[in-house]
Amino acid sequence: MGNLINRLMEGKFKYKGAERTFSTRFKYTAIVAVASPQEMDGEVNRLLTQNPEWCGDTLLRRIFLVHCPEEGFASDDESSPYYVIKRRLLEAGIPCQMVNTPTLKNPDWKDLNLALNITAKCGVTPWVLPERIPDADFFIGLSYTQSRTGQRIMGFANVFNNYGRWEFYAGNTTTFDVEKRSEHLAALVMDALKRLQQNHSLPGSANLVVHNSVRISRDDRTAILRAARIVISEVSITFVWVNSHGNTRLFDTRPETDGSVRRGSFVSLSRRTVLLSTTGTNPYRKAMGTPRPLELSVQHFAPNSEKPVDYDGRSLALQVLSLTKLNWASTDAFCGEPITVKYASDIAYLTAAFMRQREPFKLHPALDKTPWFI
Repeated sequence: MGNLINRLMEGKFKYKGAERTFSTRFKYTAIVAVASPQEMDGEVNRLLTQNPEWCGDTLLRRIFLVHCPEEGFASDDESSPYYVIKRRLLEAGIPCQMVNTPTLKNPDWKDLNLALNITAKCGVTPWVLPERIPDADFFIGLSYTQSRTGQRIMGFANVFNNYGRWEFYAGNTTTFDVEKRSEHLAALVMDALKRLQQNHSLPGSANLVVHNSVRISRDDRTAILRAARIVISEVSITFVWVNSHGNTRLFDTRPETDGSVRRGSFVSLSRRTVLLSTTGTNPYRKAMGTPRPLELSVQHFAPNSEKPVDYDGRSLALQVLSLTKLNWASTDAFCGEPITVKYASDIAYLTAAFMRQREPFKLHPALDKTPWFI
């Protein structure tokens, strides 16, 4: 672990170290070892008890770098040290980065990605888009995770500005009945807009884009729309369902190509449905796999309107494509889906494991403004 930390500070090969790459200086005072994985949680609890000032530090000056052995535990085993320790630290308000055994033994070509994850969780913004995303002021990635029985759910939202900069995470602190989904999702969006008002002093009008990976009902949209207009009277809201599991495929039949459609190509199927290729041929790098286009279904509500109106398919495609270039979880910034949806799925995976342990899971407010889940 000592060698790994020094490697993160100094760098190797094309990685020049954390200070030169991210303007962030790493330092550590101690490495704590235990005899077995079963002792790890107790040792972390001891450290937090003896150092209560570490908990809830809004400046995010400390992160736990934890090696969790994989042997003997399934990747989704909620009783493994990975999930037990991560939950304890997140509820205490301390960022954490887990390190697997292959990275610990040989960090070659993995050190840059690890340093990126650490700095992003400590409040550093690795990168944003050079230009504003058109026709939008803020994006909300809205999603929820269900309990094993499917009767209890927990909603959460990721908020980004129109440069793709992470703003904050908002989530319901407890689970609620699935029948009350509309009510709680509306309250979640209202809370997010109130926080945006406090942080940015929003005017009386704004363009809000809500992305969801699971199709929401008309009642959900109506409740969210009414709640948003309580906070911002002249808000226009665009609901976008990002379906990454469609059966449609796109191909380029020109003889000079390999058959894959160029990344960024889109096809308007109707006035409210667009197919967008986020993989395939890219002139700046190798192909990102066989094109499996995203199906984008849009419902756009103008200010004071109760019925959806047509939306520009090109603008929609550009918005979603721009958000696929902002994955702070990897130095390979491009991904096949927008971060609004990708981050939501990452949160859902983690919170589902925490809910299997016990309910409720309550993230410490000190971590709301950092991507604690990457």
